[in-house]
Amino acid sequence: MRANKKLIAAGVIMAMLLSGCAMETKEQAKARLAAGGGKTGESAAAAQPEAGKLTAVQFYVPSEKENNLSVIDVPTGKVVGTVKLSEAPSTVVFSSTMREAYAANMNSSTVSIINTQTLKVEKEVPVGPMPHGMVLSPDNKTLYVAAVADQFVYLVDTKERKEAGTIDLGTGAKTNYMSLFGDRLYISDHENNKVYVVNVKTKQTVLTIPTGKTPRAVKVSDDGKKLFVPSAGDGTLETYNTQDGKLISKIAVAAGATDVVVAEDGQSAIVTSMEGSAVTFVDLANGKPVQTIDKLAGARHISYNRQQTKAYVTLSGSNEVAVIDTQTRQAVERIKVGTVPHGIQIKALPGIGGSC
Repeated sequence: MRANKKLIAAGVIMAMLLSGCAMETKEQAKARLAAGGGKTGESAAAAQPEAGKLTAVQFYVPSEKENNLSVIDVPTGKVVGTVKLSEAPSTVVFSSTMREAYAANMNSSTVSIINTQTLKVEKEVPVGPMPHGMVLSPDNKTLYVAAVADQFVYLVDTKERKEAGTIDLGTGAKTNYMSLFGDRLYISDHENNKVYVVNVKTKQTVLTIPTGKTPRAVKVSDDGKKLFVPSAGDGTLETYNTQDGKLISKIAVAAGATDVVVAEDGQSAIVTSMEGSAVTFVDLANGKPVQTIDKLAGARHISYNRQQTKAYVTLSGSNEVAVIDTQTRQAVERIKVGTVPHGIQIKALPGIGGSC
């Protein structure tokens, strides 16, 4: 029994040593950051981890024009790897194990299945025309893919690696971005100014929410009670009650509102604006904009780091990722990536850690 306990303890220690910042506790991370170590953009004290290391904390950024994906090492702020994709990749999502990534290729009408350790595409799955937004079911079994050019959401069986049916939103519908909470799938329709709410078990629309002009990357709150909708045509961030679809608030942001991240406490958010080339910090509690950072050419998609101390924004107009300090509300760094970066998604093992 003692021998077994020693083996278990040794295994835990080894895992922590191997995983680097991904396995730090938040308290350890705060202490390290306070000491000035591991800040974004600085040289890493230790050797840079291999791009395919499972425990490395990274961002994946698809490039529409170069048909590839840049892998950004978060602690150093450097591009450490690339993955060749098909035509006009837009967004990327990860399995919960971080071993697989899925990239939507708009002009190829396919989804690339990527091995994140080898940084190789293992298979391309044909889906509908111009696949764009995607979400993965919590059990990793079903990938939902919105096809901008038609009325269907396409289902990909991730085990069989093939299309496994569709969800029909009706004649004239246009699918764009999605968010999944429980058995409800929220799909924005940027041409018809609405969000469809679909029960994924029955594949039936249970609610349709009229929105402002050109809704884009919708997000659901952590408790599932609120739906956040950036409205590009109105330059607003709208919040809706997910049960009845009623409007809760509408907050002015920069023109061309595109994507949004909401803080863990639900009190604040950051909204990107592609046409406005800006990001807006929003006070959700008081329903008002707080600060806008401009001169961020084509600010498109956004993702927090694990501690939400920084936000990473793709700049489709300058082929960069801007790093925003969420405390000072300033752009502190720019990372050069492929031409016309689109989506951005963090690769980090769930659970422990989150400094990077």
